[in-house]
Amino acid sequence: MSAPVVLSDVAQAFSGRGEKRLAIDGVSITVDAGEFVAIVGPSGCGKSTILDLIAGHTRPKRGSVTVGGVTVAGPGPDRMLVFQEHALFPWLSVADNVGFGLKATGVDAAERDEVVQTWLAKVGLADAASLHPHELSGGMRQRAALARAFAMRPEVLLMDEPFSALDAPSRDRLHVELQELWSETGTTIVFVTHNVREAVALGDRVIVLSSGPGTVVGEVKVKLARPRVVESARVVATAQQVRGLLDEADQMGIRTPREQGDGYVSI
Repeated sequence: MSAPVVLSDVAQAFSGRGEKRLAIDGVSITVDAGEFVAIVGPSGCGKSTILDLIAGHTRPKRGSVTVGGVTVAGPGPDRMLVFQEHALFPWLSVADNVGFGLKATGVDAAERDEVVQTWLAKVGLADAASLHPHELSGGMRQRAALARAFAMRPEVLLMDEPFSALDAPSRDRLHVELQELWSETGTTIVFVTHNVREAVALGDRVIVLSSGPGTVVGEVKVKLARPRVVESARVVATAQQVRGLLDEADQMGIRTPREQGDGYVSI
């Protein structure tokens, strides 16, 4: 089950020095149901802000955010967020962490155990069900976080640089495994990263943001066979197109039309 995500002329601002500072401005993005879209851009361009808006943790100052045609009014189990840090509860076992959301939403114990065991097997952690997070490697902890998110059967999975802290071999394995899980479930995925090759390896499209306040400066469609790995020559070549958009935006000094002065505005 999946749902489309639409951001229409979205702006978001945060308080600073007694005024509002734009994080993103005029952002319009459409992600089709079941599509895997990666978002890249320089630090401070508002990538994580976009995920927070879709997740419903914040509301836009202007514009609209919809999931499945419904305006996002707050968090919900139809949208799950996976962070750079795994965010597992250290006092719970791996199985209890994966089943936490199911228990919170009232799924009965028998069904919950079945779903947990299914997803632990899918991510290769069937033998680690009784362990606690501190007993796992970084890659295993992120597998547990993925299992917890997918176990909720979300329509949209939001991923905020989930593999950036991992060593290269663990990251590469998780890239392939995530593509397999996405293909199997058909979940809509919005994936934020600083790594251009990672974006190309994973995404159907790569959306490029300008420096903050962020706005969309272009996108690259990725039509390479899956599964993909970051070392692939074709991935590297496509990544150069994305880098070209980033470089062009930087050289042109692109800013959004509503920015004033040093970026502090009334909105």
